[in-house]
Amino acid sequence: MIAGNKVSLRAILKDDVKAYTSWINDQETNHWRGVNHPTAPDQAAAWLDLEGTVANDRLTLAIDLDTHTFIGLIGLRGICSRSRRAEIWIYLGAKEYWNKGLGQDAVRTICKYAFEEMNLHRIWLECDPENVGAVKCYEKNGFKHEGTLKDGYYRHGKYRDTVMMGLIRPEWELRA
Repeated sequence: MIAGNKVSLRAILKDDVKAYTSWINDQETNHWRGVNHPTAPDQAAAWLDLEGTVANDRLTLAIDLDTHTFIGLIGLRGICSRSRRAEIWIYLGAKEYWNKGLGQDAVRTICKYAFEEMNLHRIWLECDPENVGAVKCYEKNGFKHEGTLKDGYYRHGKYRDTVMMGLIRPEWELRA
């Protein structure tokens, strides 16, 4: 387990499937994720099993409250040991915990782990600029806007821009 100030990051458990299945079949929790087809519990379980296995190129962890309440997932993908970089992503599925600073703490916690334990140098992401909460969360953790991909995603019936954000270890260390 990796402890943050408000949340802990832990391995994915079989018990997480029920909550995850309900989240990924909920239109509101998937608003920023793009096209999502209905997913059966066995499909959700297979995805969690795959993501939960140890791999050199990805790390997926469950986000828990101190009460051992599973509220979402966070991860690093495309981990490159040569360039010491990875793409960060987060999915808070438990809507009753939105807008409480828990995602911000989860992002801070995985960044700390990535820089201090995994020895990464750069963490980056792509985000819809209209997802104001996510953009603010990343900015509060030190991520900087690095550019915009015009029409980077097709979502909700139209092409949408994508903002690119990044954080490098020296900038992180200045904040720590």
